[in-house]
Amino acid sequence: MRTHVYFTMPAPRSRRRLLAGTAAALTMSLVLGLMLASAAVAKGPVTHRVSAGGPDACVAFGFEHPGCDGNYSLVAVEYADGTVTGQYTDRFANGSGFHAVIDCLVVDGNDAWVSGVITQGSFTFPDGEVFDLTGLFFDSRVRDNGTSANDPPDQIGLSLLTEEQFPCTNQFDHELLDAPEGQVVVR
Repeated sequence: MRTHVYFTMPAPRSRRRLLAGTAAALTMSLVLGLMLASAAVAKGPVTHRVSAGGPDACVAFGFEHPGCDGNYSLVAVEYADGTVTGQYTDRFANGSGFHAVIDCLVVDGNDAWVSGVITQGSFTFPDGEVFDLTGLFFDSRVRDNGTSANDPPDQIGLSLLTEEQFPCTNQFDHELLDAPEGQVVVR
């Protein structure tokens, strides 16, 4: 079955109405486009950006090589309107680990606190039992100690995983562990 679409040219008088209608539609499209574009940038400029990554801080636990327990990475961005976005991943040597969404960031000098909710993950106990971490909240801290080889190593904090939300604005005094093969940037 074939479908036909026919177009006819409007009469001269109707052409002006068609042009006026087309101009109005284009103007409305432009206005809507500008509104959507301004909504997309409503967050404003970036006020803080924090990133951390590398092998875990196993040297702090007496192991010779960093990364004995996997690796971690996080990126958090705070915009001028206070909105925070970010991701945090921590992988353990036994295949366990988690991925989380960061929704809170506090920067104070070269220290940063982040928190959010785990979107996927599990922890495997030594006896083989697996615990689902999905839906738990996390809170952690990192410290940027510089970029020179003469600076002390950057530091990462243990992640506190809880069923109750503790926003990073509480700025818990997490114990910080040296991450000599990792990199933390707090801006």
